[in-house]
Amino acid sequence: MNQNTKKVLVTGGCGYIGSHVARAFKNEGHTVHINDRVKRDHTLESCDMWWQDDFSSKDSLNTIVRENYDVIVHCAGTSLVGPSVLNPDEYWDNNVSKLVTLLSKLKEAGQTPLMMFSGSAAVYGEPVELPIPESHPQNSISPYGNTKATAEHILSDYATAYGIPAMVFRYFNACGAEPFNSDLGQEPEATHIVARILEAVLDDKEFTINGNDFDTEDKTCVRDYVHVWDIARAHVMGATHHWNEPIKFQVMNLGTRLGISNKQIADYVQTKYNFNKVNYGPMRPGDPGTLIADPTFANQWLGWQPEYSSLEMIIDSAYKWYIKQQQLKLEKIISQPA
Repeated sequence: MNQNTKKVLVTGGCGYIGSHVARAFKNEGHTVHINDRVKRDHTLESCDMWWQDDFSSKDSLNTIVRENYDVIVHCAGTSLVGPSVLNPDEYWDNNVSKLVTLLSKLKEAGQTPLMMFSGSAAVYGEPVELPIPESHPQNSISPYGNTKATAEHILSDYATAYGIPAMVFRYFNACGAEPFNSDLGQEPEATHIVARILEAVLDDKEFTINGNDFDTEDKTCVRDYVHVWDIARAHVMGATHHWNEPIKFQVMNLGTRLGISNKQIADYVQTKYNFNKVNYGPMRPGDPGTLIADPTFANQWLGWQPEYSSLEMIIDSAYKWYIKQQQLKLEKIISQPA
């Protein structure tokens, strides 16, 4: 085995971001293990071992300690803003209590893997400056955002007290699909506009954009969309940086600084895929007009740049994923005996 090969665990590795992160580490020659509560066969090609279980169960914790990982990429968690308001108990349990259980197990075992945490721009809440730097006040407006902010504090405390290093990536809007083979992507009924409008295209249904009277250039809201493969690349680059220059605790935004408007997305899809069923409805309460990141730290400290996050790459890679899934379903139906 190459001395530079590391052992990496991705919790939630069958999920959207986790599966891409696992693939990126695997592509670089590392040993990759995946743990998830669900099984999605297409994601398991990116790993050397996997097991299906809650990461915080007794069996999972024993496995984690036995394997003694160099890196734990913690993507497992619950991640929708709306449901977190209706059922905060689930979010505090999954995103906070179980994280403490995992960190405590590592502490007891005397292990100090690099913890790479799926953070969120939800910790910022309503922006008071744009683009949003890491130093922006944390004023989350949902239980989901609150749990992400609390998890960051926990990781920082464990890094200080017990020497378990942690790197937090605050994602803005992850989107797109694996750009080379089109074999990793989001599950149906994802919540952000790119997924929703492409599903409308494929289902030949109307698509409604929420609001066209924002204080933006084209009157629709602007968000910072980051291709999921750029997010995956950042994890590998972050881990490599730590192996060369160990860190204790570090937080960074992953974004483009540019932002893409809802109308830009709709116009591209209308032109590229001949989709003419877009209409506009009222804006959603509390939706800011613009949310974009200041990714200067990731740019300078990691040397990371969002290479795949153009509007065209984001939408076209996601479309290819959806088309490939349709083809696989059709082939499966045809292959079934009459």
